Amino acid sequence: MSAGTLAVTPTAAVLTPHGRGAVATIRLRGPSESFDGSPHALFRAADGRPVAQQPVGRIVFGRWGHEPTEEVVVCRHDLLTTEIHCHGGDAAVRRILADLETVGCRTIPWTEQFTREQGPLAAECLQALSQATTLRSADILLDQYSGTLRKALESIAPVPPLQRGQAQITALLKWAQFGLHLTRAWQVVLTGRPNVGKSSLINALLGYSRSIVSDQPGTTRDVVTAETAFAGWPVQLADTAGVRSNAATIEAAGIAKARARLDSADCRVILIDLGEAPATDDFDLLVAWPDAIVVAHKADRPDLWGGAVPESALRVSSLTGAGVKQLAEAIVARLVPVVPPPGTAIPVTQRQIDALRQAQDACVCGDEVALQSCLDELLAGP
Repeated sequence: MSAGTLAVTPTAAVLTPHGRGAVATIRLRGPSESFDGSPHALFRAADGRPVAQQPVGRIVFGRWGHEPTEEVVVCRHDLLTTEIHCHGGDAAVRRILADLETVGCRTIPWTEQFTREQGPLAAECLQALSQATTLRSADILLDQYSGTLRKALESIAPVPPLQRGQAQITALLKWAQFGLHLTRAWQVVLTGRPNVGKSSLINALLGYSRSIVSDQPGTTRDVVTAETAFAGWPVQLADTAGVRSNAATIEAAGIAKARARLDSADCRVILIDLGEAPATDDFDLLVAWPDAIVVAHKADRPDLWGGAVPESALRVSSLTGAGVKQLAEAIVARLVPVVPPPGTAIPVTQRQIDALRQAQDACVCGDEVALQSCLDELLAGP
């Protein structure tokens, strides 16, 4: 080992999630000589050559540890980065990490390892990318990790006049909530009187049975959620207790949870039952949430509402599937009215958004020093 490599304490980080799996990946940051290259090495390649002598990028099969040994695959990415791929069970991972610690390697979270190498901004974007649940979200997050966000931040110059910097920051903050939702599903809450068909409609939107469907009022007494994707955007649907004014004590507790969920929802969907005459509770909901998407449900039944149906209501039948696609499209239009063009810089964590808001305040105050401090925190960390 050279003097340069000795100055860096090797670290190991597990890249794959905890739990049982086919393969687990451990990323070693440090010289490979710490675990191979001697007769008593932890890793012995099948071709007999130390990892340090293998070409970068070559996949090397071998055995790890002493009796009993573990079959592993090792790949050297560069002079200081090596990946060890082993059996996906926790026991195998713990054993390899313990062995690495005996030769001076320290186990740390993968986020800390990447933060040390690439800085907090890139590490945050990479962590967000690892949490993406749809390809569409992942594509945007990969763009941020690949340098789009960093370039946008580096282009903000803390020199007077600060109007240009303020405009750049405002353009970034325009996508703040969108960026957070790339890793946190949009919340869509369905509400309506008991037995209006909320559970059936969620099942129709999901394409499988997730909620309890019953013809007895008050079946859903808690908030039942299920995650899906509409047009490639992650969405969580919430099936709440039916809202009515004369509910019993237990049912009323569920209704209280439903109302709390409605308060924080990104999109609200009010269901009315076309097969039942309108009631006061229906109109109370429509007045309380004027911005909600209204669904005239059970459209396959005779319409007992007549002219009282809101003009904007979507006629939907969970039984026949009529209108379900149109409802999903309406939800997407409400959640994502504008899709950012490719290459748009988007903040993806609350830390980034908070720092940008502080930078915006500094621009308003004309404080160049404070603006520079905010930019430094964004790019290099606190």
